[in-house]
Amino acid sequence: MKLTGKKLILLLLSPDPRESKPVAISGRTRLTKMVFLFKEEIWPEIKSDDPTAEATLPEFFAWNYGPFSTDLLNDLEFLINRGFIEVQYGDHVTNQELAEYEYWLDNSGQASSSEYIEEVFSLSPQGIDKALPLWQELSPNQQKLITDFRTIMIKVSLSKILEYVYKKYEKEGYIDRSLIRERFLRS
Repeated sequence: MKLTGKKLILLLLSPDPRESKPVAISGRTRLTKMVFLFKEEIWPEIKSDDPTAEATLPEFFAWNYGPFSTDLLNDLEFLINRGFIEVQYGDHVTNQELAEYEYWLDNSGQASSSEYIEEVFSLSPQGIDKALPLWQELSPNQQKLITDFRTIMIKVSLSKILEYVYKKYEKEGYIDRSLIRERFLRS
């Protein structure tokens, strides 16, 4: 299988067939940082497990809240529009998600909103049908890498993820344009 951004999103949301528990990822910021960290840290491990593995993963660049990818957002919107991903709206909102949401509203020319409800992404039944064959193409080790990574990324707070990304990837330039870099680089 050649791993693409769309396939990666499906895999990150795919239930582990051994558990068949639904997987939900809360917020675009968390999903963005998950895909970024997958590309930087997990993909090399998967590649070492299968040297013939290929990938065309989303490109990331420095933006106002750290590593950002328009490729990823386009892939996510495609999967939502095709009915593979369902979007629920939760009431748990982090300050980081709210700040990013307000930034995008302000810069899109849309009216600002004081109310923000976090998006929660999960696979639809047809999304599960699309994801399970992808899951089955992975080796047991690759499945474990993805499952372990996803479990950690879903459980840890968004602030901890951002702190990790900002500190680890500061020198690579991914946070050069960030509006909140000082908050996470303080020691």
